[in-house]
Amino acid sequence: MHELTHPWGSLTLYRWPRRRNETLQAWDNADRYLLNTLNERGGEADETLVINDSHGALALAAAQRGTVLTSGDSWLAYHNIGKNAVENGLSTIPHCWPGESLSSAPAQVIMRVPKSLALLESQLAWLSAQLVEGTPVWLSGMDKHLPRQLVPLMEKYLGNGRAEYGWKKARLFSATAPGKELTESPYPTSVDSPLGPLRVDAGVFSQQQLDIGARCFLEHLPETLAPAARVVDLGCGNGVIGLAMLEKIPDAHVTFCDESWLALQSARHNVETCQPDANVVFHHGDGLEGLEMRFDCILLNPPFHDGHTVGDHVARRLFRQASKRLAEGGELRVIGNRHLGYHKVLGRLFVEVEVVGSNSKFVVLSCRNPK
Repeated sequence: MHELTHPWGSLTLYRWPRRRNETLQAWDNADRYLLNTLNERGGEADETLVINDSHGALALAAAQRGTVLTSGDSWLAYHNIGKNAVENGLSTIPHCWPGESLSSAPAQVIMRVPKSLALLESQLAWLSAQLVEGTPVWLSGMDKHLPRQLVPLMEKYLGNGRAEYGWKKARLFSATAPGKELTESPYPTSVDSPLGPLRVDAGVFSQQQLDIGARCFLEHLPETLAPAARVVDLGCGNGVIGLAMLEKIPDAHVTFCDESWLALQSARHNVETCQPDANVVFHHGDGLEGLEMRFDCILLNPPFHDGHTVGDHVARRLFRQASKRLAEGGELRVIGNRHLGYHKVLGRLFVEVEVVGSNSKFVVLSCRNPK
């Protein structure tokens, strides 16, 4: 827990999901730069659209001065803002998922530059079509994370854009909305796979081609599940792993899970195209949290980053969730880079951890009998 002091008061903010001995705070200087800019140059008490807020530093602070609407792709970010709103005695802030239309025209926009360049492009194209002409748009990010193409992309999709002064290793960018769509977003894209072409929406991992980890995983999927097995594609992305299981076992019940709204959009489209009659569920949330059933097989290619934060904390959380949701005799099958050493973590959660496939870069582990 840390306290953020901002131009309209202060907030007690946590990083969610909570971790013991958390060393990272729930905001950075790019957030503070945007809040200071909104205070100095924003319309007084008018509605502010906040995009890509992770823990509520922007949305909840802006809510202490006026009306706020948030938008972004991440369920975890949406959840984090809600949890921190409760912690600070604030009302729930309405949210707009990617591609949805705004219910009203905001007076200004403050936006964190996302890690994904594709997501940035898609969001800028969406803003150009949604905002009233002349609406001010401010973007900010930490210097070490900013793409070189940012100003050219702003000019392409908004018709204007400029870099402003840096402040404490953060930088501000400003533009005004054109009031019409100048350039269509090039997303979603399509990638070739052993299952045929698959849709990939903006910001979903492996935008131009099927990633090598997924290709390796496809070669080492379970072969002996029961016809009506309950299978989870955990962190499904575009859904290729779950679709491969449906090809192997057409009567399987497959749940596609991801915290990315756009990932589930991709997976849903690909299932409807490749397996329109399949028995499937799509779950938008924090991994397996919120699902009641137990599963015969959980398939997981875990991310080793959370935004710009690199580490295995996301994988560890998903491993723990999986250990609690397996049916008796069930299996968690995981792929990971060799150097990550997942077998050590999994060995503390499962009685049996066995290598079932590998190459020079990846290892595939079969885990049974949760401890």
